[in-house]
Amino acid sequence: MLKRILVCTNFYPPFFIGGAEIIAHHQARLLQKSGYKVAVFCGKHDDSFRHYSLTRETYDGIDVFRVILHTQNYQIGNNFRNSAVDDAFDAVVEEFRPDVIHFHNIVNLSLGIVARAHRHGIRTVLTLHDHWGFCFKNTLLKYQEQVCNDYSKCGECLPELIDSRGRRLHIRMRQDYIAWQLAKVDRFVSPSSYLASSYVKAGIPDQKISVISNGVNVDRFSQITKIPLKKGVRFTFIGYLGFHKGVHILIKAMELLLKRGYLGKVCTVNIVGAGTMTDELANFVKANQIDAAVKLWGKVEHSQIEKVYQHTDVLVTPSIWPENEPVTILEAMAAGIPVLASALGGNLELVTDGVTGCLFEPGNAQMLADKMVEIALNRDRIKSMGHQAYKKVADNTLDKYIRRIVEVYEDKEQTSMTKCNQHKHIILCSGDHVSPECAHVIDQFRQQDGNNRYWFVMSDWIEPEDWENVDLVWIVDNNGKERDLRESMKWGRSLLVPEQNQKLVDICRHSQCGLFYKDEIEAEVCLNYLIDRPSLLATFGQNAKSAGEAGLSNLSYVL
Repeated sequence: MLKRILVCTNFYPPFFIGGAEIIAHHQARLLQKSGYKVAVFCGKHDDSFRHYSLTRETYDGIDVFRVILHTQNYQIGNNFRNSAVDDAFDAVVEEFRPDVIHFHNIVNLSLGIVARAHRHGIRTVLTLHDHWGFCFKNTLLKYQEQVCNDYSKCGECLPELIDSRGRRLHIRMRQDYIAWQLAKVDRFVSPSSYLASSYVKAGIPDQKISVISNGVNVDRFSQITKIPLKKGVRFTFIGYLGFHKGVHILIKAMELLLKRGYLGKVCTVNIVGAGTMTDELANFVKANQIDAAVKLWGKVEHSQIEKVYQHTDVLVTPSIWPENEPVTILEAMAAGIPVLASALGGNLELVTDGVTGCLFEPGNAQMLADKMVEIALNRDRIKSMGHQAYKKVADNTLDKYIRRIVEVYEDKEQTSMTKCNQHKHIILCSGDHVSPECAHVIDQFRQQDGNNRYWFVMSDWIEPEDWENVDLVWIVDNNGKERDLRESMKWGRSLLVPEQNQKLVDICRHSQCGLFYKDEIEAEVCLNYLIDRPSLLATFGQNAKSAGEAGLSNLSYVL
């Protein structure tokens, strides 16, 4: 019987509280209430504390292990893999000895903890909250308000990144490493069908994903009593004040309402939160002298959020990115508050246009303003839509959520990495950097039909057991690493080496264990030639192993 659950998340209350952190905390508390022993492993951003030190505290009755991270850990080239975090995680696992490890958002912590859990043989579950598993921005936004539909073209947004060792790497290598680690997760939970389908499109087998709503504390929010307002309808925005949340669209809509004479008379707006657009909002309100019509609440602790809903007639969610299952929408609906939301992502599964709220075209400020006026001039609809909103989520309780999560924990069917990703293999990249020529090949490689069978990862990113899934060792600078050459011969793996290193070329020629390339064109041709011929890869690999066994072990003269 399962008894001990370790919850892992990049942040955890009381620090950096967003929707994912709230859900992780609710889950931990509910599991503990249900009789399980629960602990939390998370990061804490604090440049004043010793880097990677591990602290332990009790928060809300739950043991929380926090590994101290510094600012550089959150840079795009550093926030997906960190061996020091992996080691801290190992220490927690050894002490707590969980039966199940439940991951939430772990980018900005380390994806390597998935591999460590896999090595321990502990069952793993990961709840998906946004698109971090295949989009380094998390939001899928490309240019301004354009949503990405081709997950293979990350290079169009960010061609390269610099990792913790100062190496320039192609963005695909980061994405491939994340995909490789996610392949080791036993089961996924997606709160929305939308997000589940997005991850299936990104390569996660659909049989590994269970769609389970995060649920909502229906008892808590259904007891909210609104403070009546004699005149006007109160529209409330709750969330991060940033571009992806559509705050600029809300500002444009308010400008239109102001020009038409509705703002302050028919409509008032509450804005709750903080973020990069806080000053722009404050300047807008001040410049137009509309502080009586637009109230800036600032950030409100979630424990006090009822105060906001007491002054809310309609929740407005103008996000321009496809959200998963916004916590604010569930809470508002549980409070009997209809929702005016952009028509994309998980919003479409919660808001039925004209029934539980209203939908508008994403990014269309004119349509948002028109909808606000339409709702405000038909106040009777607010009550009826609010009633329908409550009915839609009344049975979506936290207790029901936790029962379904436990069912996933106890499900005996194992959808192992080998079973679900038997055609996925690694092209191991060896070197102190990735040459521009090799980076170009990586950029082109995924565009070709069929080559999504492979992940490109740096040799120092993999665990020893991952060598079983390595098909090819590719020297991506002029030297490579002696350790990788030794391991390739030990495991019997084919080589692809640069022509500029004559000694490496001699090894490939004399041992018949690989190919060599002169430039990016030849590198791309060689890669495709090898992966399209598994029997040749196997032959080269066997020759490499034979060469190693025959005594080609003193390689220091080569590299």
